[in-house]
Amino acid sequence: MKFRILGSLFLSSSLILAACGNGSDSGNKSEKKDETKSSSQVVKDLQSNAKDVKSYHTDNNIKVSAKDQEGQAVKVGMDVDEKETAKLNMDQAGQKMTIYVQGKKMLAKVDDQWVDLSSQIENMNIDSSLDQLNYEKYAKTLSAFKDAKAKKVDDGYELTYNIKNKEDFTKLANASGNKDQLKQFKSQVDKVSGKAILKVNKDNEIDSYKLNAKLTKDDETANMKTNVTYDKLNDVDEIKIPDEAKDAKKIEDLQNVLNYNDFVKCMLAWGYGSSL
Repeated sequence: MKFRILGSLFLSSSLILAACGNGSDSGNKSEKKDETKSSSQVVKDLQSNAKDVKSYHTDNNIKVSAKDQEGQAVKVGMDVDEKETAKLNMDQAGQKMTIYVQGKKMLAKVDDQWVDLSSQIENMNIDSSLDQLNYEKYAKTLSAFKDAKAKKVDDGYELTYNIKNKEDFTKLANASGNKDQLKQFKSQVDKVSGKAILKVNKDNEIDSYKLNAKLTKDDETANMKTNVTYDKLNDVDEIKIPDEAKDAKKIEDLQNVLNYNDFVKCMLAWGYGSSL
Protein backbone atom coordinates (compact mmCIF):
# COMPACT_ATOMS: atom_id res chain seq x y z
CA MET A 1 0.00 0.00 0.00
CA LYS A 2 1.17 3.51 -0.73
CA PHE A 3 1.09 4.70 2.84
CA ARG A 4 2.89 1.63 4.11
CA ILE A 5 5.81 2.88 2.04
CA LEU A 6 5.21 6.49 3.01
CA GLY A 7 5.01 5.61 6.69
CA SER A 8 8.70 4.80 6.96
CA LEU A 9 9.58 7.95 5.06
CA PHE A 10 7.41 10.13 7.28
CA LEU A 11 8.85 8.61 10.41
CA SER A 12 12.40 9.24 9.30
CA SER A 13 11.60 12.73 8.06
CA SER A 14 9.86 13.71 11.27
CA LEU A 15 12.74 12.56 13.46
CA ILE A 16 15.25 14.34 11.30
CA LEU A 17 13.22 17.51 11.77
CA ALA A 18 12.63 16.23 15.27
CA ALA A 19 14.03 18.14 14.89
CA CYS A 20 11.27 26.72 11.91
CA GLY A 21 11.25 35.64 11.31
CA ASN A 22 8.88 37.82 11.47
CA GLY A 23 6.65 35.57 13.62
CA SER A 24 4.99 38.18 15.67
CA ASP A 25 3.83 38.58 19.24
CA SER A 26 1.09 40.98 18.15
CA GLY A 27 -1.58 38.48 19.16
CA ASN A 28 -0.90 39.20 22.83
CA LYS A 29 -1.69 42.91 23.03
CA SER A 30 -1.88 43.01 26.81
CA GLU A 31 1.89 42.63 27.14
CA LYS A 32 4.41 45.38 26.58
CA LYS A 33 6.46 45.06 23.43
CA ASP A 34 9.75 45.25 25.28
CA GLU A 35 8.75 42.25 27.40
CA THR A 36 7.95 39.91 24.53
CA LYS A 37 10.41 38.64 21.95
CA SER A 38 9.65 37.93 18.31
CA SER A 39 9.98 34.35 17.09
CA SER A 40 13.11 35.39 15.20
CA GLN A 41 14.74 36.60 18.42
CA VAL A 42 13.67 33.48 20.32
CA VAL A 43 15.38 31.26 17.73
CA LYS A 44 18.49 33.45 17.65
CA ASP A 45 18.80 33.30 21.44
CA LEU A 46 18.26 29.53 21.36
CA GLN A 47 20.95 29.06 18.74
CA SER A 48 23.37 31.33 20.56
CA ASN A 49 22.87 29.46 23.82
CA ALA A 50 23.22 26.06 22.10
CA LYS A 51 27.00 26.37 21.83
CA ASP A 52 27.21 25.83 25.59
CA VAL A 53 25.27 22.54 25.54
CA LYS A 54 27.62 19.55 25.38
CA SER A 55 25.34 16.69 26.47
CA TYR A 56 21.59 16.01 26.66
CA HIS A 57 18.75 13.49 26.73
CA THR A 58 15.83 13.43 24.29
CA ASP A 59 12.67 11.35 23.94
CA ASN A 60 10.95 10.97 20.58
CA ASN A 61 7.49 9.54 19.94
CA ILE A 62 6.17 9.26 16.39
CA LYS A 63 2.87 7.84 15.20
CA VAL A 64 1.66 7.45 11.63
CA SER A 65 -1.85 6.23 10.85
CA ALA A 66 -3.93 5.80 7.72
CA LYS A 67 -7.50 4.68 7.17
CA ASP A 68 -7.93 0.89 6.93
CA GLN A 69 -4.22 0.33 7.57
CA GLU A 70 -2.26 -0.65 10.63
CA GLY A 71 -0.68 2.37 12.30
CA GLN A 72 3.05 2.66 12.83
CA ALA A 73 4.70 3.95 15.99
CA VAL A 74 8.28 4.50 17.03
CA LYS A 75 9.62 5.47 20.45
CA VAL A 76 13.23 6.55 20.84
CA GLY A 77 15.03 7.61 23.98
CA MET A 78 18.52 8.96 23.40
CA ASP A 79 21.43 10.17 25.53
CA VAL A 80 24.36 12.06 24.00
CA ASP A 81 27.51 12.73 26.03
CA GLU A 82 30.18 15.43 25.68
CA LYS A 83 32.12 13.33 23.16
CA GLU A 84 28.97 12.96 21.02
CA THR A 85 28.69 9.27 21.78
CA ALA A 86 25.02 8.35 21.71
CA LYS A 87 22.97 5.59 23.30
CA LEU A 88 19.48 4.96 21.98
CA ASN A 89 16.68 2.75 23.22
CA MET A 90 14.16 2.11 20.46
CA ASP A 91 10.78 0.44 20.27
CA GLN A 92 8.97 -0.04 16.97
CA ALA A 93 5.98 -2.35 16.82
CA GLY A 94 7.22 -4.21 19.86
CA GLN A 95 10.69 -4.73 18.41
CA LYS A 96 13.12 -3.27 20.90
CA MET A 97 16.77 -2.53 20.39
CA THR A 98 19.63 -0.63 21.97
CA ILE A 99 21.96 1.31 19.69
CA TYR A 100 25.33 2.92 20.32
CA VAL A 101 26.78 5.51 17.95
CA GLN A 102 30.37 6.69 18.24
CA GLY A 103 31.78 8.58 15.29
CA LYS A 104 31.21 6.36 12.25
CA LYS A 105 30.70 3.31 14.43
CA MET A 106 27.16 2.04 15.02
CA LEU A 107 26.41 -1.04 17.09
CA ALA A 108 22.97 -2.41 17.96
CA LYS A 109 21.63 -5.07 20.28
CA VAL A 110 18.56 -6.90 18.99
CA ASP A 111 17.15 -9.99 20.67
CA ASP A 112 20.39 -10.47 22.64
CA GLN A 113 22.39 -10.33 19.39
CA TRP A 114 24.98 -7.58 18.86
CA VAL A 115 25.07 -6.27 15.29
CA ASP A 116 27.64 -3.99 13.66
CA LEU A 117 25.78 -1.49 11.46
CA SER A 118 28.75 0.75 10.73
CA SER A 119 28.85 -0.20 7.04
CA GLN A 120 25.18 0.75 6.61
CA ILE A 121 25.33 4.35 7.82
CA GLU A 122 25.71 5.76 4.32
CA ASN A 123 23.22 3.28 2.82
CA MET A 124 20.57 4.28 5.37
CA ASN A 125 20.97 7.99 4.57
CA ILE A 126 21.56 9.05 8.14
CA ASP A 127 24.95 10.74 7.74
CA SER A 128 23.42 14.18 8.12
CA SER A 129 21.37 12.94 11.05
CA LEU A 130 24.47 11.72 12.87
CA ASP A 131 25.95 15.16 12.41
CA GLN A 132 23.01 16.55 14.38
CA LEU A 133 24.00 14.62 17.49
CA ASN A 134 25.79 17.88 18.18
CA TYR A 135 23.16 20.00 19.96
CA GLU A 136 24.50 23.25 18.51
CA LYS A 137 24.28 21.94 14.94
CA TYR A 138 20.79 20.61 15.60
CA ALA A 139 19.68 24.02 16.90
CA LYS A 140 20.75 25.57 13.60
CA THR A 141 18.26 23.36 11.76
CA LEU A 142 15.41 25.14 13.55
CA SER A 143 15.82 28.43 11.65
CA ALA A 144 12.53 27.94 9.80
CA PHE A 145 10.78 28.71 13.11
CA LYS A 146 11.89 32.31 12.69
CA ASP A 147 8.81 32.55 10.47
CA ALA A 148 6.55 31.10 13.15
CA LYS A 149 4.08 32.88 15.42
CA ALA A 150 5.47 33.53 18.90
CA LYS A 151 3.44 33.16 22.07
CA LYS A 152 4.83 33.99 25.49
CA VAL A 153 4.00 31.37 28.13
CA ASP A 154 4.81 31.09 31.82
CA ASP A 155 8.05 29.20 31.37
CA GLY A 156 9.24 30.55 28.01
CA TYR A 157 7.90 30.73 24.45
CA GLU A 158 5.87 28.62 22.06
CA LEU A 159 6.56 29.09 18.35
CA THR A 160 3.81 27.80 16.06
CA TYR A 161 4.66 27.13 12.42
CA ASN A 162 1.59 26.58 10.26
CA ILE A 163 1.91 24.12 7.39
CA LYS A 164 -0.48 25.00 4.59
CA ASN A 165 1.13 23.07 1.75
CA LYS A 166 4.01 20.85 0.70
CA GLU A 167 6.32 23.82 0.28
CA ASP A 168 5.83 24.86 3.92
CA PHE A 169 6.66 21.35 5.08
CA THR A 170 9.79 21.05 2.94
CA LYS A 171 10.97 24.44 4.19
CA LEU A 172 10.70 23.09 7.71
CA ALA A 173 12.65 19.97 6.72
CA ASN A 174 15.23 21.55 4.42
CA ALA A 175 17.69 22.33 7.20
CA SER A 176 18.17 18.61 7.87
CA GLY A 177 20.41 18.50 4.82
CA ASN A 178 19.05 15.12 3.70
CA LYS A 179 18.33 15.98 0.07
CA ASP A 180 17.59 12.40 -0.99
CA GLN A 181 14.79 11.96 1.55
CA LEU A 182 13.34 15.37 0.70
CA LYS A 183 13.34 14.52 -2.99
CA GLN A 184 11.58 11.23 -2.27
CA PHE A 185 9.09 12.98 -0.01
CA LYS A 186 8.19 15.55 -2.69
CA SER A 187 7.57 12.83 -5.26
CA GLN A 188 5.39 10.69 -2.98
CA VAL A 189 3.16 13.32 -1.38
CA ASP A 190 0.61 15.60 -3.08
CA LYS A 191 -0.61 17.71 -0.15
CA VAL A 192 0.48 18.48 3.40
CA SER A 193 -1.25 20.46 6.12
CA GLY A 194 -0.82 20.84 9.85
CA LYS A 195 1.42 22.66 12.30
CA ALA A 196 4.65 22.34 14.23
CA ILE A 197 5.18 23.80 17.70
CA LEU A 198 8.61 24.49 19.16
CA LYS A 199 8.71 25.27 22.88
CA VAL A 200 11.74 27.12 24.25
CA ASN A 201 12.19 27.59 28.00
CA LYS A 202 13.32 30.69 29.89
CA ASP A 203 16.92 29.56 29.68
CA ASN A 204 16.79 29.60 25.87
CA GLU A 205 16.84 25.79 25.70
CA ILE A 206 14.73 23.44 23.61
CA ASP A 207 11.93 22.10 25.77
CA SER A 208 9.83 20.26 23.21
CA TYR A 209 8.92 19.96 19.56
CA LYS A 210 5.52 18.76 18.32
CA LEU A 211 4.40 18.09 14.78
CA ASN A 212 0.85 17.23 13.73
CA ALA A 213 0.42 16.82 9.99
CA LYS A 214 -1.97 15.34 7.43
CA LEU A 215 -0.33 13.94 4.30
CA THR A 216 -2.26 13.13 1.13
CA LYS A 217 -1.35 11.04 -1.90
CA ASP A 218 -4.03 10.67 -4.59
CA ASP A 219 -7.16 9.85 -2.55
CA GLU A 220 -5.35 8.41 0.48
CA THR A 221 -4.53 10.30 3.66
CA ALA A 222 -2.12 9.59 6.50
CA ASN A 223 -1.83 11.40 9.82
CA MET A 224 1.54 11.91 11.47
CA LYS A 225 2.14 13.01 15.06
CA THR A 226 5.59 13.67 16.49
CA ASN A 227 6.45 14.62 20.05
CA VAL A 228 10.09 15.34 20.98
CA THR A 229 11.28 16.49 24.41
CA TYR A 230 14.70 17.53 25.70
CA ASP A 231 16.13 17.46 29.22
CA LYS A 232 19.31 16.72 31.23
CA LEU A 233 21.23 19.37 29.32
CA ASN A 234 24.92 19.15 30.31
CA ASP A 235 23.97 16.43 32.78
CA VAL A 236 24.69 13.17 30.92
CA ASP A 237 27.60 11.02 32.08
CA GLU A 238 30.15 9.53 29.70
CA ILE A 239 28.62 6.77 27.59
CA LYS A 240 30.69 3.61 27.24
CA ILE A 241 30.02 0.89 24.69
CA PRO A 242 29.68 -2.49 26.48
CA ASP A 243 32.61 -4.90 26.13
CA GLU A 244 30.39 -7.62 24.67
CA ALA A 245 29.59 -5.34 21.72
CA LYS A 246 33.18 -5.82 20.51
CA ASP A 247 32.11 -9.24 19.21
CA ALA A 248 29.23 -7.81 17.18
CA LYS A 249 28.59 -9.52 13.87
CA LYS A 250 28.38 -7.46 10.71
CA ILE A 251 24.85 -6.89 9.48
CA GLU A 252 25.74 -8.33 6.07
CA ASP A 253 26.43 -11.68 7.72
CA LEU A 254 23.11 -11.74 9.54
CA GLN A 255 20.62 -10.89 6.82
CA ASN A 256 19.37 -14.47 6.79
CA VAL A 257 19.06 -14.57 10.57
CA LEU A 258 17.42 -11.28 11.45
CA ASN A 259 14.42 -9.76 9.76
CA TYR A 260 16.70 -7.43 7.84
CA ASN A 261 13.99 -5.38 6.14
CA ASP A 262 12.21 -4.61 9.41
CA PHE A 263 15.52 -3.86 11.06
CA VAL A 264 16.56 -1.32 8.43
CA LYS A 265 13.05 0.17 8.43
CA CYS A 266 13.37 0.71 12.16
CA MET A 267 16.76 2.31 11.68
CA LEU A 268 15.34 4.62 9.02
CA ALA A 269 12.60 5.55 11.44
CA TRP A 270 15.31 6.72 13.80
CA GLY A 271 16.69 9.01 11.12
CA TYR A 272 18.63 10.84 13.82
CA GLY A 273 18.63 10.98 14.93
CA SER A 274 15.12 11.43 15.18
CA SER A 275 13.49 12.80 16.13
CA LEU A 276 14.38 10.80 17.31
